[in-house]
Amino acid sequence: MNSKNILIINYVFPPYPGIGGRRWAKFAKYLYRYGHNVYVIAAQNPYSNVSTFINDIAEIPKENFYYLPPLYPKIIFSPLKNFIDKLQYQFWYRVLPLFTDGNYYDRSMFWKNQLQKKIVKLIEEKKIDTIIVSGPPFHYAYYTLQLKDIYPNIKFIVDYRDEWTFNGVHGIDSIGERRKQKEIEKEKYVCEKADVVISCASLILEYLNKKYKLKNYFLLSHAYDKDDFNFSFDKKSLSNDKIIITLFGNIEGDQSLFFENLNKFLNVLQNQNKELYQKIFFNFYLLSPNKYLSIIKPHKDKYIVKYNLSSEKLFEEIIESHFILVLLSKRSKDYFTTKFPELFYMKKPLLLWSEKGIIGEFVKKHKIGIHLTKENFNELFLYALSHLEEFQYTNFPIEEWDYEYRTKELEKLL
Repeated sequence: MNSKNILIINYVFPPYPGIGGRRWAKFAKYLYRYGHNVYVIAAQNPYSNVSTFINDIAEIPKENFYYLPPLYPKIIFSPLKNFIDKLQYQFWYRVLPLFTDGNYYDRSMFWKNQLQKKIVKLIEEKKIDTIIVSGPPFHYAYYTLQLKDIYPNIKFIVDYRDEWTFNGVHGIDSIGERRKQKEIEKEKYVCEKADVVISCASLILEYLNKKYKLKNYFLLSHAYDKDDFNFSFDKKSLSNDKIIITLFGNIEGDQSLFFENLNKFLNVLQNQNKELYQKIFFNFYLLSPNKYLSIIKPHKDKYIVKYNLSSEKLFEEIIESHFILVLLSKRSKDYFTTKFPELFYMKKPLLLWSEKGIIGEFVKKHKIGIHLTKENFNELFLYALSHLEEFQYTNFPIEEWDYEYRTKELEKLL
């Protein structure tokens, strides 16, 4: 297709750390590779650590990135280490509501003037024909869409990575009904002004379309990036002497019930099936120490724990795994998070623990693992360990979860 001049607006973007920068860092890279002129407005990084996705934007000229001051007190989202931190937090917690009629946990609440000024400047200088704004946070999507009437010939695309006004995320349920109604009004304005609304989650789009009757909407799921994998997951033969189960990343939500069930299951194996108990091992590759591991401490010889592995090192370790353990919070049971496409690419059978939802049905439908619940835990866990050959991703459309494939879908919207 003809080259487009695309402006991506994403508050959390490399080098700003966090998973919120992954999606559009990847899309920016591939759009640039496909010949489009890509420009980015993002927040300056206020932290000492740097995004793990910084290499994804290395191909794009540095002068194409425009980083604006965050203008939001980072203490609100930082651990409180001392008395001074607590004082600062209490100060801002009381002051921030005075500056907005909506959600004062929105990090972009002070961005209106500098953002709109920068957008207008880039439209004129770079001949921008497409603007993509992705949230959360969401106030800056509202500020961006206020320019739609001034530039009706520019295509404005809004991307929802999370919910804005429903499902209780990002503090929305703690700000009071009056402020929440203001956020709903802003969301309605954005959805009515946008040329296209996209999201990584079908449930978000269904909700928005039902509530606001969207003009045009599209599901653009998360994807895996083949650039992250410089080795094959098919050639490595697995050990027959061990059954290795790997859990990696954050442990979200209250997962005490899973570890309690796992401890009971290991107790049963230890007493009734010693041969299998000797074979099973767990690798926990976590981002930080976790309290739940103390629940399975009686079986501490059956697992190892490592923290903050690089993506390359993590994937190399996963090659040795027979199963990937996935623990979903109540909210995540219906969402394909950024982790899932990478799991699909690795073709590793999944041991999924979650409530009934879209993800559980997907895993069962495609026969790529088992869905563990409290009621079937021991039975299905044992079945999986004994029937590894059944979960081989046969006829699974892995290529559709590739960032190259997803970017070509995105191009159709431009």
